[in-house]
Amino acid sequence: MSRIGAPRPLPSQQRDVVFKSLGVSVIDFRCRANVEAEGAEEPNPTHNIALVRRGVFQRTYQRDRFVADPTSVLFFNKNEPSRYAHPFPGGDDCTILTLDTPRALELVARHAPGDAQRPETPFRLGYGVCSARSARLHYELLARVRRGPLLAIEDLLAELTDEAIRDAYRTHARPAQIEPISAGTRRRHDLVEAVKLELNERLDSPPSLGELARIVGCSPFHLSRTFHRTVGVSLRRYLARLRTGIAAHALAGGARGLSELALDLGYADHSHFTNAFRSEWGVPPSRFRTLLGPRRKNPQAAARAPS
Repeated sequence: MSRIGAPRPLPSQQRDVVFKSLGVSVIDFRCRANVEAEGAEEPNPTHNIALVRRGVFQRTYQRDRFVADPTSVLFFNKNEPSRYAHPFPGGDDCTILTLDTPRALELVARHAPGDAQRPETPFRLGYGVCSARSARLHYELLARVRRGPLLAIEDLLAELTDEAIRDAYRTHARPAQIEPISAGTRRRHDLVEAVKLELNERLDSPPSLGELARIVGCSPFHLSRTFHRTVGVSLRRYLARLRTGIAAHALAGGARGLSELALDLGYADHSHFTNAFRSEWGVPPSRFRTLLGPRRKNPQAAARAPS
């Protein structure tokens, strides 16, 4: 199945270049896949940074199988192959930033000068946990692309790419990530990815820590420690980011029914949703929609406009 970076999207995919400058292209990628097993290896024609707005997919890259969802930022080197699977129906929406080689090397050099010595593979790390700052910059960029000005768009693009790469090195700077790959390390990674899938599948009614532990076959305390150590955020923070990230995508698209959205995401009520969203994004959901959602025409102004 053709995926991120593919020059020719499949009929179930749509790729639109929404902005291009400074050696970077911003691509709106939408996939409407059903449940699909892992496909054949696919190389990427460009260096890419991908931020997931909606949906879930699995990427297998250099022996690691990673569950990508709206808490994720992913990195792709030109010509390096990956395999993809969709564990749930509905596909995914991503923002893909394609970078020419000089720009990719410049960005990486700021955080890891040694990695920037390899022009063929500037991205040594395949994924990271998307920080709150990256998430906000991502949606601000998408809003600015629709309504300029050019300086603001380019400045946001520079900040977002830098922060996304910072996320990768921040995620992998922990001891669990830099120790040699062992059987124990592999088991911990697989445990975490299984938990992420379970939470994505049951977002409206998440299982308890005890139930999650029974599903993956370990003690609740071991699961809590392992998840935090491996992912870099606690289980509760991961779930909060996942829910509010999905909400942000809906609000950026202009979703109006906040109470319905809150219930769909498993919040007890509108107030609970508003407080959780404000905690992650710094503004309540209604304000986020006003600032970064599609602009609505003023009906009074439209009524006064000459026919």
